[in-house]
Amino acid sequence: MAVQTMLRQNTLYPGPEMILLFLASLDVMLTHTILHLGGVEANPLAARVFDLAGTFGMSLYKFALIGFFVLVVEFIGSREFASGRRLATVGIAISMLPIVVALMILPRLMLNYV
Repeated sequence: MAVQTMLRQNTLYPGPEMILLFLASLDVMLTHTILHLGGVEANPLAARVFDLAGTFGMSLYKFALIGFFVLVVEFIGSREFASGRRLATVGIAISMLPIVVALMILPRLMLNYV
């Protein structure tokens, strides 16, 4: 009964967590596109995952990281709401960095694509 109650609880930060999920999805899509156009993955661990398991493995890797981060945010937020909110905001900012870089690289790759 305790597990059922725990699974039905709402999240503390639904808005930021949905934004993180959206950014993770966008990151995977942009990474796939950049790699298809001849770009390279800058993160060595993600590059290794991609080499071993392709786009599907990269998606699993990315969403496992986001899932773990959300669990940490929820854990911290259950003890100190404001700290959890700040951590979620920092996570969003960090998640936006590779997207911004990808959007800067993508036009050049598209122009050079043969």
